[in-house]
Amino acid sequence: MQLVAIQMNSGADITANLAYVATQLALVDFAIKPTLILLPENFALFSHRDDYLAHAEVLGRGPVQQQLADWARQYQCWLVAGSFPILSDIDERIYTSSLAFDPNGELVQHYHKIHLFDAHVPAVSVTTNDNQAKTVFKKELNSQIYKESDSFIAGDRIATFSVGNITFGMAICYDLRFPGLFRALSAANVDVLLVPAAFTYATGKAHWLPLLQARAIENQCYVIAANQVGEHGHNRHTWGHSVILDPWGDILSQQTSACGISCARLDKHKLVQVRTDIPILQHARFTASLKNKE
Repeated sequence: MQLVAIQMNSGADITANLAYVATQLALVDFAIKPTLILLPENFALFSHRDDYLAHAEVLGRGPVQQQLADWARQYQCWLVAGSFPILSDIDERIYTSSLAFDPNGELVQHYHKIHLFDAHVPAVSVTTNDNQAKTVFKKELNSQIYKESDSFIAGDRIATFSVGNITFGMAICYDLRFPGLFRALSAANVDVLLVPAAFTYATGKAHWLPLLQARAIENQCYVIAANQVGEHGHNRHTWGHSVILDPWGDILSQQTSACGISCARLDKHKLVQVRTDIPILQHARFTASLKNKE
């Protein structure tokens, strides 16, 4: 099976963001079947609260979801749209949701982000290189406070789906910091962990790869992580470095600070071997469960 992560620099223009996805899908070798594509968090719209509310769609209906379904059908692939605003029953509050489409264009699973990013991100210095001009640019990003709970409602269930004999578990960005969620997915016999993200530059530089490798190693799963990258305006700068990891925590494919795709093959025998050699899940004496909302 082929796993593909698309790294993007999304903004407030939905048409432009979707056009970029189309250019990247055209580069994938869909002769390899099955193929699963993962888009990053906020792939179609990386903006502000008012924009999210204005463009939120009913689950299973709407122009963005229709485009995703059309692509999945056109390329006969599994397409997981990192996150998109989905309407809730509460006025002025929405879900941020990951959406999984099968090769028939059917929405087969959705996941509402459980852990909302209410956090203070420290200031950081961003360094970029212009290799052609042999120039190094440095930019200071101010500290910033994020409060996703002002706009979004937290989900309350884990979500999985299967492609043949491979089971996928869904998560979004900040979820990565909560190993209990991934242990719960492991208990549901997941083989691949999906982590679409818009990890900030500061937190990504410090924690992105170590956290992803920890989730892969401790759960003995493949991990496919598609991140946003670059400047998004209003002091927003994301880390990039989308990556695909095997159950040993080894990097199979990785982007750095440019947009593009990462591809790797899933080896079911590697999964079985790692889990047989060190049967962590059989030895585990602790369980994970979701706390009730307060």
